Amino acid sequence: MVSAAAAGSATRKAIVDAGRGLFGERGYSAVTIKDVAARSGFSPAMVMKVMGSKAELYSAAAPEAPNLDDSGSGEPVGYQLVRRIVTRRDQGEAEPWAMVPILIHDAPDPDEAQVTFRDRYVGRISEWIGDTEPGLRRTKLVVCALLGLGAGVRTLGILAPGEAGSEALISEYGALVQGIIDGSV
Repeated sequence: MVSAAAAGSATRKAIVDAGRGLFGERGYSAVTIKDVAARSGFSPAMVMKVMGSKAELYSAAAPEAPNLDDSGSGEPVGYQLVRRIVTRRDQGEAEPWAMVPILIHDAPDPDEAQVTFRDRYVGRISEWIGDTEPGLRRTKLVVCALLGLGAGVRTLGILAPGEAGSEALISEYGALVQGIIDGSV
């Protein structure tokens, strides 16, 4: 038998997961509580009961920083980061790096969203590249480079697969990102 607390937790998780997917795809303004309800399999009333408001749902569902678990490839980190973006481009998957600016500007509280996203992305990347310098300058440069690549390939359609082959793009842009990480750029 499932406890009421476990059922409530599962309901909340399903609603937050549905919201995360929808907000990541469309942004805050374009998503309705009805959309979240339909995707989660619950009624709009249940979504509101569990989350309180659309703004609270957005806050709980804000996308996490991209998964940075080491792929075990032995490839330098800069190349791995670029490979993930290029792979998502090639597979037509959602691109978190391209959505971050849109999600911040479209958030109910853009200033709070900016701080949240900046802390998540800078924090995760600094851990992964081992940046412990005060101010995390290298990390911030890497984040900016990845935001640019993500937005360029997904939002602007620059360096499309027919224009820039995957391995060539990974080699060229990966070298730039790796140069920032290594401090040689």
